[in-house]
Parts: sequence; C-alpha cells; structure tokens
Amino acid sequence: MNLHLHADKLAYFFIAFAIILLVRALAGIGHLAITTILLYMSISISLLASNMPRVLDIPLHYAYPVRCVEFFSFGTAVICFLVLCMKHIITL
Repeated sequence: MNLHLHADKLAYFFIAFAIILLVRALAGIGHLAITTILLYMSISISLLASNMPRVLDIPLHYAYPVRCVEFFSFGTAVICFLVLCMKHIITL
C-alpha cells in the first residue's frame, strides 16, 4: 500500500480533527478547566500548522514561521498534558 496516494486524505482528516478540537475548546470556555482548553487549542493549532502546508501552497518565506508555530504549540500541548496528568495523580 503506497502511503503517498493517501497523504492528502490523511492531512484533510487531521485538519478536520483540529477544527473539531478548536470548536470543542471554544465551546468549553466557562465549563472546562483552563488547562484543558489550552491543551485542546494547542493541539489544534499544531495540527493545523503541520497539515495546512501539505494541502495548500504557501509562499516559501512563510514556511519557517509556520514551523515555529507548530513546534511552539506542540510544546505547549505537551506541557499542558503533563500538568493535567500531574493534577490527576495528585487528586487520586
């Protein structure tokens, strides 16, 4: 099975998943903890920043800033995930 044939489909799936997470985060304002909202938003931004250039032609001078946004939001997601795990462990 050649994955290059399905690369665009996979990118579109991740974009749709990122939009769902973004809507869930925005709908959860006031109901969810700020760490959870930040986790959802950073995951969605990271997914969008990594998959949008695969399906859209972006100018070359935007490639590095998009990559920086992707790494920053991924790092934020990892930190939020660890904070939520520690919060869960402490409350047990």
